[in-house]
Amino acid sequence: MATFLDTGFYFAFLTMKDKYHQRAVNIFKEIVERKHGKIFSSDYILNESLTLLNYRTKGSRQDLIKKMKMLFFGEKSIADELISIPIDWLEEITELFIKLTNNKRIFSFTDCSNIIICEKKKISFMVSFDQDYAGFLNVIS
Repeated sequence: MATFLDTGFYFAFLTMKDKYHQRAVNIFKEIVERKHGKIFSSDYILNESLTLLNYRTKGSRQDLIKKMKMLFFGEKSIADELISIPIDWLEEITELFIKLTNNKRIFSFTDCSNIIICEKKKISFMVSFDQDYAGFLNVIS
């Protein structure tokens, strides 16, 4: 079993006012107990998580930014592996982005990168509070 952590999980885990905070805390406990197998995330999720946190807090929460960093690096890192998107995957990610984006549904490039990562790494589960992944992965929310 392998599980990928999306931006929404990281943000909700650190943000007590987020409506998914308690669920993220519970999922975190399950991750620590190894109930979700090997845990993955990516450099794009790091980028998106830090950017989202900084924008939502208007740059006023350096303490949370430091905690976010700790969730990605070092002894307190949640993920077993932080995947760096290889250049040769970018065209495939872009093609998926073009295919999935239309006037009824808007996917982010990062979401498309997550789908491709999960396909290539054979990751079946996604911790996300974003329902866009339904139909692509088993969503834990």
